[in-house]
Amino acid sequence: MNLYLIVSTKDFTLKPDQLKLLNAVGKVKVIVHKGKIADIAELQKDTADKVLGIDPDVVDWDLDVEAFETIKNVKAICTQSTSFGWVKPDELKKKGIAVYNVPGFSTDSVAEYAIALAMEAARRLPLQLKAMAIDWQTKPMLLKGKTLGIIGLGKIGYRIAEIGSGIGMKVVYWSPRSRDTRFTFLDLEQVFEQSDVLIPAFKDSEETKKLITTKLIDTLKSTAIVVGINRIKNLFDEKHIISRVETGKLGGYAFEGDNAKDITSSANVWGVPAMAWYSTDSLENLIDGWVHNIAEAGRK
Repeated sequence: MNLYLIVSTKDFTLKPDQLKLLNAVGKVKVIVHKGKIADIAELQKDTADKVLGIDPDVVDWDLDVEAFETIKNVKAICTQSTSFGWVKPDELKKKGIAVYNVPGFSTDSVAEYAIALAMEAARRLPLQLKAMAIDWQTKPMLLKGKTLGIIGLGKIGYRIAEIGSGIGMKVVYWSPRSRDTRFTFLDLEQVFEQSDVLIPAFKDSEETKKLITTKLIDTLKSTAIVVGINRIKNLFDEKHIISRVETGKLGGYAFEGDNAKDITSSANVWGVPAMAWYSTDSLENLIDGWVHNIAEAGRK
């Protein structure tokens, strides 16, 4: 069994215990590559059973599954990510190729950052930074005692709820399936109406794309803060939210995403790069989970 770790950076290394785990299963080969998997000559020539561990940046988050018409005997694809739609799992399944992802590696990192974004917008940091002094016309607010509304109580939403509760916020939420009696479950419309801070934390799917309408956004308090986490924020009308902040119909909007550098506003709008997931701890969790998946797939 050959175990290929296909990465996008030359400085990639494994810890001794991780390498030992993989060596016990098969022959480990690290390939630094950027582009289509089909362009990796070694894979094309190798007819042995193999497992591919792929860094999504290698293929720019879009796996060329047609490559496996000519790359033979691939038993599994192990993604170096939580999201796995980019590997087109349904198409791989038809080819008999299993897919492994690494769920939850950055849960704490994303949840902490979401609350940090809420704090920064609540303190109206964008306006304070523009003034480079206390802007006495702004009205910062504490999060303690305020209502935190969460849409989706999965792993990240659950952790956001815990942190919000821990700093003294009342937590209300809507989730299609998950329930937690420590927090208050409400109808979706009620969450929007009652929230001082609203944080959507659900997965991207055809169903969730229909959840947050402009009509619901318009029911938020004029003082409310909305927090947009990278991929999730693509599921609501961001321009509409920013417009409402700029016209005084919302208190603020804090978000992370690749488009942060392109959005400028004189209002309480705070954009940062897509970095909520990024921490030393989450990176260690990611590689450790990835290696364990590759080893598990190689044993089957």
